[in-house]
Amino acid sequence: MIRVFVIAVALSGCATAEPPAPPMPQRISPAASGLKIAHSGGQEISFGRSQLGVETATNRLVGAVPVKGGINAQGCELRQWKNGLELVFQRGRFVGWIAGPPVWGSPAQAAGNTCGFDTHNAG
Repeated sequence: MIRVFVIAVALSGCATAEPPAPPMPQRISPAASGLKIAHSGGQEISFGRSQLGVETATNRLVGAVPVKGGINAQGCELRQWKNGLELVFQRGRFVGWIAGPPVWGSPAQAAGNTCGFDTHNAG
């Protein structure tokens, strides 16, 4: 009985690690009027929508939650995702975006009201 236990414990250290999950395909494209949703028949997340709804949809589409955030002197809030997408909210409404590396090119691009957040430090 003890021998079986020792063998089981020894073999448990030989378990193979699961491979990392492949990156989620990019399902959001920044656009002049907000964020376009890929393969949705033209649906978008438009400027002016509520922060909670925009963040919930973005988390679902990007496959992650924001990694950083901050509020500036103008009272605008910045939420940042690892893929280089930054969303700007003012008074609980989606007002702008900044998109840069690693998914979007450098220098970072922006649309809407970025409330003075720096597009050179995106991502």
